[in-house]
Amino acid sequence: MSRRFVKVYRPEYTNPAIGCPTLHLELRMWLLAMDRMQRGGHAPLGSGELQAILTNDKGEPYSAGRYRQARLSLIKAGQLAPSASARCLLVPHGVASMDAKSAQKREECATHKHNIAWDDAHGDWMFRTMDEARRWEAECDNIARGGSVFPPASWAREVRERASQGVNRLKPSAA
Repeated sequence: MSRRFVKVYRPEYTNPAIGCPTLHLELRMWLLAMDRMQRGGHAPLGSGELQAILTNDKGEPYSAGRYRQARLSLIKAGQLAPSASARCLLVPHGVASMDAKSAQKREECATHKHNIAWDDAHGDWMFRTMDEARRWEAECDNIARGGSVFPPASWAREVRERASQGVNRLKPSAA
């Protein structure tokens, strides 16, 4: 899979389209996921926050089934990971990822108890432990400091495989 990398500048305030009831709920939920997304793709929400933000044209929440239906539609379309929930709209790594410095946006997701990215190509977490994820983040930071292009998901999988073989067997990346 090839990628085209662009910078997307998000305003520091919430995207006004998220609250626009004339847009489909699925689109608004996707925009909310993009607005809340952290480095690992996790987009955490507080209890009841989804219903408070995404309301109908009368300002009332939809039924719980309608939120579930919208989330399942986004999962089926590959825009959210299968483990996405009303408390974490998890965006797969192959759909969108952040290249923010690893010191930023590393909060642990309260729902998943980690901030590891979802690898949509393998249908599993990109790394098995937070230590492996931190090694990957450090490698990405080294590449970014050198001015190189941010690595593709296939490169991240190679780092994951090398990390599983042990620290002493790691070789510097070719990137």
